[in-house]
Amino acid sequence: MPTPNNKNENRRQADIPDCMERDNETQQKINALKKTYCQNLDAADNEIETLKIGYDTNEKIYRSKERRYLSTRENSQRFINTEISMGSQLVQSNEKMKASIAAFKTWDDSLAAQLTLVFKTVKDVKSKMSDLRDAAAKLENSRTDSCSNSEWSIITGKNDCKDENQQVIQNENCKDVEKVINMLFDMPKALLADIDAIFKSSSDIIGIQKFCNAGSLVVLQDNLYNNAKDFDKFLVDTIAVRKSDLDVRLLELKDALQKRTTSVMDLYSQRCNYAGIHSTLEKICCPKCGCVKSADDCKPRLEECAEDICNICGEVKYAFIKEEVPPPAAETTAA
Repeated sequence: MPTPNNKNENRRQADIPDCMERDNETQQKINALKKTYCQNLDAADNEIETLKIGYDTNEKIYRSKERRYLSTRENSQRFINTEISMGSQLVQSNEKMKASIAAFKTWDDSLAAQLTLVFKTVKDVKSKMSDLRDAAAKLENSRTDSCSNSEWSIITGKNDCKDENQQVIQNENCKDVEKVINMLFDMPKALLADIDAIFKSSSDIIGIQKFCNAGSLVVLQDNLYNNAKDFDKFLVDTIAVRKSDLDVRLLELKDALQKRTTSVMDLYSQRCNYAGIHSTLEKICCPKCGCVKSADDCKPRLEECAEDICNICGEVKYAFIKEEVPPPAAETTAA
């Protein structure tokens, strides 16, 4: 994060106190120089106000660009997360579903073919059962036909004729012949009813199998697969667009940050300039020249001032390093 600017910084210096001025040529030159510095001080003050307005504007622009960048990044990340957690998995799962439904369709077609074969077979059996029932009915009707009495008499060992002299030979192995004959008459009817039930059931099963319509799953799955691919493509395309938007937002944010930083540095620089002008004016208005010795006008008076300036030169080299200023050398007295 950029270093914030302290808007509450007290940049104004204390007022320059009034000093007793001498009415001489030197003082007049100092006053002229002071006037120039006072004008520079006012100009620096106005420049600070202008730079402060510029800084506030750039600060607002930077904050706005920062919010837009963060919002775009969050939006882009949402689409990325959705594509990872849903889009790609949805497409892959549909690939497996497509293979499974194709297998179901193959099984369903095979089942339909087998059910149709069973239905045709049952239908053929039903036709033959009808023939069997008709044959049994004809056989049963022949029992009451007088033309068949001799045959039935031989089969059953009973003679329904009124000729008392005719003898019928009873066979021990044919004692249950009546029961067997009745079964021949009745069983075809029962078998025909059973095959008719089987025929109806086989037809119903075919209807149930068609009603299940497993083949429709192929169309439904194709639609789902295409929609899943379209959805994933939408996510991927949107991610690409958001990536482009994010790059633009980042460039805008960097530009706003550079302008904000420039405003901060210009403002700090102007405040330092203002402080320097103020300090210079303070020295010009109230110079403290204690080093000047004016006891005797006929002797040099600035030697001590020169020594003080020389000491300042020694202190300056430690201004930007973390070394302590060495203490002044102790004065030695001549022996």
